Amino acid sequence: MEKVFFGQDYQFGHCHYFAEYLKKVFEKVLPNEEIKYHLILAERTDRQGENIDDVLVHAYLKVGGYLIDSEGVYDISIASDREKDWADKEKDLTPDGYNFETWEEESDEIPEFYFNRFCSKNKLKQDVIDFIKRDDVEELINSLR
Repeated sequence: MEKVFFGQDYQFGHCHYFAEYLKKVFEKVLPNEEIKYHLILAERTDRQGENIDDVLVHAYLKVGGYLIDSEGVYDISIASDREKDWADKEKDLTPDGYNFETWEEESDEIPEFYFNRFCSKNKLKQDVIDFIKRDDVEELINSLR
């Protein structure tokens, strides 16, 4: 059964907190595995091409050929689907003359300026501990050991 996390939305708004703590746990559990972040990023620009804001659309943990977020373990192609879905929605919300660009990148770090919301660290830690006990996550960990 999938775990639903109450109080913190690890899909929209707090995904980077989840990924950050999950990375720490995975680095302990899989010390010989390369573990990175897979980020979906965007930039909004005004009519003159000036940056309005930078957006972290979503943060995954990348382990081997898999991406992981609070909903589970995925094939790496899931990020491109999420990027396209976000871009399609944003296209409808963007006034004429304004623009946005999306891209994906792998990183060892998540830029600090994205951590501009509060997140309960105690709840986050417990949610990650519960998450790594899921069958799909345990299966991935065991396959990489």
